[in-house]
Amino acid sequence: MSYDLAFIKTKNLNFDNVYDLLETTEPDPENEIFIDKGLMNKIISEIKSLGLDFEIFEGKNRDYYELNFPSYQVSMFNSEIAISLPYWDENENKNINSEIEQITNILLSNGFTGFDSQTEEFISVPFEVQSTFVESKNVIDNHMNLESPGHKYSATMYVGIIIGVLIIGVLIWKVLTK
Repeated sequence: MSYDLAFIKTKNLNFDNVYDLLETTEPDPENEIFIDKGLMNKIISEIKSLGLDFEIFEGKNRDYYELNFPSYQVSMFNSEIAISLPYWDENENKNINSEIEQITNILLSNGFTGFDSQTEEFISVPFEVQSTFVESKNVIDNHMNLESPGHKYSATMYVGIIIGVLIIGVLIWKVLTK
């Protein structure tokens, strides 16, 4: 599960077309949203110039790239570029927010408009992801704790049960040995 931001190469992104465009998997090279390898390589070069730490994986058919950062990923397809931040504690810090903001600025300056599917907001100006990421992560964490109530406190719960059984056992033993 992750916090996802999608960027589409159009200035005309709106609620009437965003979901259709996000579902496009193989756009026509003549379509305005088509992202060619040249633009992908330009964006990768601009991200490299920031001095960020990432590895590049190129798809088998050379039709997409994955930029794997230590705690998040940027995926580049012919129809969109997506930033995925797993709901990990380390992705809550200001350094990650700064990196995402810098990458967002590069995408915006290259003709993309973003869409935050968690808040259903469009991104056309520099974007701070930290506060919305933390809010979404808290909702996910709370939901996960509701789904498995003993998950967070399982060790404490089990120790309590064991101590309770031992106390009951000692009381029963004392009663029976009198």
